[in-house]
Amino acid sequence: MKRIRRAHLVTTAAVLGAGWLALPGTALAQTELVFVWHAGTCADILVEISRDYPDQNVRIVPALVPYGPEWHNKIASEFAIKGQGFDFAMWDSQSTAEFAGGGHAYSVNEIFDRSDYLSPDLFAPAALAQYGEYPDGSGKYWGLPVNMDAYGFMYRKDLFENPDEQAAFKARFGYDLAPPQTYQQARDMAEFFTRPDQGLYGWGQMGGRDYDFATTASNSFMWSFGGELYNPQTFEVKGYLDSPASIDGVKAYVDMFKFGPPGSGNWGWDEVNAAFQQGSLAMAMQWYYFNGSNADPAVNPKAEVTGFGNLPGAVGRDGKFRRQFSVGGQGMGVNGYSQKIDALIKFMEWYFQPAQQARYAAVCQTGLKAVLDSPEWQQLNSYNRHFARAFQYTNDYWHLPEYAILLDELQEEVSNAISGKKTVAQALADAAARNERTLEMAGYTITRSATLPEVPDQLITPVGTDAVVALPFD
Repeated sequence: MKRIRRAHLVTTAAVLGAGWLALPGTALAQTELVFVWHAGTCADILVEISRDYPDQNVRIVPALVPYGPEWHNKIASEFAIKGQGFDFAMWDSQSTAEFAGGGHAYSVNEIFDRSDYLSPDLFAPAALAQYGEYPDGSGKYWGLPVNMDAYGFMYRKDLFENPDEQAAFKARFGYDLAPPQTYQQARDMAEFFTRPDQGLYGWGQMGGRDYDFATTASNSFMWSFGGELYNPQTFEVKGYLDSPASIDGVKAYVDMFKFGPPGSGNWGWDEVNAAFQQGSLAMAMQWYYFNGSNADPAVNPKAEVTGFGNLPGAVGRDGKFRRQFSVGGQGMGVNGYSQKIDALIKFMEWYFQPAQQARYAAVCQTGLKAVLDSPEWQQLNSYNRHFARAFQYTNDYWHLPEYAILLDELQEEVSNAISGKKTVAQALADAAARNERTLEMAGYTITRSATLPEVPDQLITPVGTDAVVALPFD
């Protein structure tokens, strides 16, 4: 895959609050459309593409911040004062409820009505729902899928395809060595490849306390084992987040740190990438967003032997197989207080054309269905075809305005389990109690069920199958 070189793109330092400078002999732009996003390749390529916008009186101005709370808070603080400091923003899918529920986001349904081009048909229904719908199932949209992402899997093909490793693994575990379809298999393989004396470890994953590092990873385990964050009908958290199935999943997640390098319990995405690219990991869970660098020999010395696929699932205590992992990426939302919405809609009509989105999708994951479904895009590299399949297995956090508070509470308690300050069962029980307190203070009525499920997925969003459904890998 072609790598976007930083030297050819707008750098973070150059765009932080800088605006656009006119060249000698040119006039300043009449209209500046400012957007907020976290700094990175996807923001850079948006800026690069926008330079070709036919209306040269319009300039797209980035206001970039680091990934994490500062990014969310920059958007939230501007909305709190009903400000016009930016015109549009890329925000996490789970923030839609907070920003739309607070009355700050401009209706995308209104944009559809006003535009001769933009319409729901341009995007997959599931993508529109996850990146812009609030309330769930309402058909009211507040963002467009602009940068889709999901948790994925990468592994060392040279290790998995080595005949000696294959023979040794089968002799020890009794089945063939191949990229794992279940977390139970992944644990066996992680244990097998963990060889500290050789500088090799079996598994890499995020576990950091910051933002959503630990919970995007642990949720992927929890959902696959049949657990749930809460019951969206009754708003019960107790009995769901701390259910036996949820505990099974988070225990499996915490257990995997035994097969990672020392200190990996504090990792974010950058540390996972660094360890994998240094050859320290046999397998890792990582966002598709980073596969451009992980497939690039100029960045990853192991790129030629790096394979990609989707994360495993798990066979839960009810005998059902489930494969669910965290959705990532962002939707493009519009500041309802902006005075430049007419100009922004015209830009969006141009930017979401297939020609522009194909350029974007050469680097990141577009939300435009015509590009995602095209054979050209799916064959562009070794991982796009896996991503095209991944979205049907994604799940998300609470789509509630209180998301940021609920997240911080869960992050803290999962971090307590990772560090050993609390058992997984105690950490999830405490998180459930804190989440329910937050919901009650926000005015939600919690209706207690007569019985609580051992495996909440059976009641909330049943996805279990009687047999393991295998997915392909590179």
